[in-house]
Amino acid sequence: MSNIQKLFSEKIEIFSAVEFSKVSVLTGIVKISLKTFLECVRLRTFGRYGLQQIQVDTHYLQLYLWRFVSDENLVQVLLDEIVCSAVHRCVDPVMMEPSVIDLICERG
Repeated sequence: MSNIQKLFSEKIEIFSAVEFSKVSVLTGIVKISLKTFLECVRLRTFGRYGLQQIQVDTHYLQLYLWRFVSDENLVQVLLDEIVCSAVHRCVDPVMMEPSVIDLICERG
């Protein structure tokens, strides 16, 4: 996500009010968890394979987390931020091919 895209993207409230429903509680937990993951990525420096592991991890989360939240786009935006942050924190940013990531996640 570029700086210009960040300017025009909707701000995600991580600690918003939670209703007394399963989906609302799970959405709150997922938002806090992904934001924590993002902050952990921002504090690390990655090599090529660390970046590729983040790619696989976020793709796997994307495949399964959407069904637990009320807004699938919210999960996608946070996962994209995590990958972008990892790219910026990587000393040798070589991205893995999307087809390889799909194959790894299908076997997992």
